[in-house]
Order: sequence, then C-alpha cells, then structure tokens
Amino acid sequence: MNMMINKIPSKLIVVGILFVGAVLVSFMAFGINNAGHRTVVQYPTGTLYVKFTPGIYPQWFGTTEVYNDLITFDYDKTDSDVGSSINQVGISVRYQDGGTGTVYGKARFSLPSDEETMLHLHKAFRSNRGVSQKLIKSVTEEGMNLTAGLMSSEEAYAEKRSIYTQWSSQQISMGKFQTKLEKVNTVDEGTGKTVTKNVPVISYGDNGLPIHLDSDLSDYGITVNGFQITDWDFEPKTLQQIATKREATMAIITAIANAERAKQDAITSEEQGKANVMTAKYEKEVIKEQSIVDAQRQKEIAVISAEKNVEVARQYKLEAEQKKLAAAEYKQEQILRGEGDGAYKRLVMQADGALAQKLATYERVMNRFASAVEKQKWVPEIQMGDSNSSGGANAMTLIEMMGVKAAKDLSLDMKIK
Repeated sequence: MNMMINKIPSKLIVVGILFVGAVLVSFMAFGINNAGHRTVVQYPTGTLYVKFTPGIYPQWFGTTEVYNDLITFDYDKTDSDVGSSINQVGISVRYQDGGTGTVYGKARFSLPSDEETMLHLHKAFRSNRGVSQKLIKSVTEEGMNLTAGLMSSEEAYAEKRSIYTQWSSQQISMGKFQTKLEKVNTVDEGTGKTVTKNVPVISYGDNGLPIHLDSDLSDYGITVNGFQITDWDFEPKTLQQIATKREATMAIITAIANAERAKQDAITSEEQGKANVMTAKYEKEVIKEQSIVDAQRQKEIAVISAEKNVEVARQYKLEAEQKKLAAAEYKQEQILRGEGDGAYKRLVMQADGALAQKLATYERVMNRFASAVEKQKWVPEIQMGDSNSSGGANAMTLIEMMGVKAAKDLSLDMKIK
C-alpha cells in the first residue's frame, strides 16, 4: 500500500487537496433560497442580509435562518397537518358572562417584504418558529379572547357570530380595541334578582370607528391576508343555559303567537260574520233584483202578448171584413150571374119554347117507359082463346099512349114545322 502511495505523483495529491478544499469553500461561500421562503444571512463580520427571491446568494461562511413568506395558523377541528406553520385544535376563549368555549378556524399571515422590517423581526424572534409561536399564535389567541370578553356566550351563540368574526379580525390585524367599563343591569340566574355589573365596551372615536391600540403585527410588518372562523363549541352548562332560555323564549313567543292568533281569529270571526251578513244581504238583494227582472220580463212578455193578440184580432177583423166584402162581391156576382143565366134561359125558352129541356125530359120519360114495358111479359106462355089477339100490339099501344100523355104534359108539339 505504501509502495502504491509512493508511486502517486505529488502533483496529483496537491491537486486533489485543492479540489476538495474548493468544494468545501464553495459550500461555505454560497447558499440557495427556495421559492416561498426568505433567508436571513449573518456574515462573520456581523452584517445581516435578507435573500427574498429564489436562487443563489453569497453566504461567505455566515449563519442562515430560513423563514416562510406565508405563515399559516390552522386551529380548526381537524388535527391534520397540511404544511401549516401552526396547527392545533381550536382556541379556548372565555366570554363576558364567564362561560367558556372553543373557536375553530384558519388564518394566514404574510411576513414583511422589505429588508429593514424583516431584519427587525429577525432580531426580535430569531426564527420562523419563534415568529409563529411567540408572535402570531399569541396575538391571534389574545384577539379571540378579547373579542369573547365583549359579548356573552349566548350572544356569541346566537346573534353576534358575524360580529365576532369581524371584531376578531380587526383586533388581530389592526390592534386591540380600546375599551371602557359601563354599568349594565342584568338578572342573576341564581337568585333571579337584578344586579348591576361593569362590563367592557368598545370606545369609538369622533369618526364613529373603534379606537385601536398599537398592533404588534403592524410593528413587525406582518399583515393578515386570510381569516375565517368555521365553528364554535360551548361548554355543556352554557349550552344547557342557552337551551333553557331558548325554550322559555320559544314558550313566550308561542304564547304571544297564540294570543295574537286568538285575537286574529276573533277579528277574523267578526269580519267573517260581517261578511256573512253582507253576503246574505246581497243574496237577498240579488233575489229581489232577479224577481224585479223576472216581473219586468213577464210584464213585457204580457204586453207583447196582448199587443200580439190585439194585432191578431185586428188581422182577423181585417180578414173578416175582407171576407165580408168578398162574400158581398161573390153574392153580387152570383146574383148577377143568376140573373144573367135566368135571362138567358128565358130568352132561349121564349125562342124555342124550351124545346131542348122538353126533349130531354121526354127522352128520359120514354126511356123509363121502355124499360118498364121491357120487363113485362106481353106474350103469354100459354094462350087460351082467340089466337088473333097480340100482346105486342097491346104493348105498342100502351107506349104510344104514354108518349102522347108525356107530350101533352110537356106541351111538346112533335110535329115538324
């Protein structure tokens, strides 16, 4: 082994020593600042330097302290550490009435961006953990408790939750409220008597805004860029007290509501009665008006019917008069026609002695005689005596006699003139 070392040139040994020394010197002379952080460098001479941007910085054998650009404080109900600077389950607070509780939420704080303020912060707390625990955590917890001292646990539970968040954020970022004591009359729950207590209230300036004391965060250039309260927890005694009061309040509200409902029901009943009366009244009015309308309609129908009957009678009268006139005209016509026919017949009869009528009558009479004679048996079936006597001759004689008689009766002259 010694023989191998002896064979290595002395120049190579010197070069190797120099190389190792250079590497060690480079690690001691330069550092790297990562994104999301700033590095405070203290040189051997005592000079302080802050590297804000990511990249290499000259260290020159000095000491370094790394800070987060953004410090997060998670005090919610979950105990999961997701890269938070401070992580705990809730912040315990005490309210104005002595009740205790826990507030849950999250907050984010930005460190100063200028070197002078950052060095001032570094000199005061020396590390990122020191800033987180000694400054940000204490200021946040103090702001939460000071806000809880400005209201009762019941107010925090019910109507002042949003105000609690607002006041807490203002006291943490801008400084604590300046307060003063005021006398307030309250009812002691143990004895039920009214007692006077001195309670802290916020002092307001002439501009109507709360007066703030000096802010520790502002002194070191730290700003709050995210603050939220997600939930509250109260001790069982407080919850029971709140529940009892709420039940009493609900009972009072229910009683008032029932009384108001009863009052309203009475008013409603009265108004309903009035409405029913008016409804009945107007229903009668409607019936009355309907009866009047019906009577008026019947009257009009009767008048129209009477006028119609009068008109019909007048028409009948006119028709009767027309028929009378027609009958008179017909009578006159028939009289004139009869007179004319009589005169005509008289003239015809005077002209030929009513020959046509006499002939027609004579013809009918003779036809009847012939028919009657035809039915008789003028020739006997058994003849007794003289055979020269003839029935046919007798028949002809009879017919001639009857014809002569008829002609005589009709004054008919059968001779041709």
